[in-house]
Amino acid sequence: MKRFIYFLLALLGVGAVSCDNGWGDVVAEYGCPHMNFSLKARVIDEAGKPIEGIEVQTRNGAFYMDNFSDAEGNIDLTASMWPNTNIDVIFTDVDGEENGGEFETLELNIADKVEQVGEGSGSWYEGDYKAELGDVTMTLKAKSEEKQE
Repeated sequence: MKRFIYFLLALLGVGAVSCDNGWGDVVAEYGCPHMNFSLKARVIDEAGKPIEGIEVQTRNGAFYMDNFSDAEGNIDLTASMWPNTNIDVIFTDVDGEENGGEFETLELNIADKVEQVGEGSGSWYEGDYKAELGDVTMTLKAKSEEKQE
């Protein structure tokens, strides 16, 4: 029974702060590896007009509270996420015909635009990273469907 309780406590993240197990001092940490990531962009249509209400997400574990482009098409997001600089960003028109028409979903891999701007702790915190995409152009669904025909 005692072993079961120790096992259960280990699963819950309860354990020794440090120990000497033959490998030297090992510090136990609670949580998970992470990095801070900020994303800036401006969402526009093909005529260069800003698009409001475009939802922005990453496929790589970032969680945003307010992840929509504003009235000027600007996106300025900051989140904590799993350490990964091979980031896919997905721009989705979730309001349909409002705000200039219905736009195609756009997915971009921005690995070449991600740069480290702050050092990590040498432990589970990997540091601060940012990406500035500039203008991101969305295509109307009608135009996209015409090209396929």
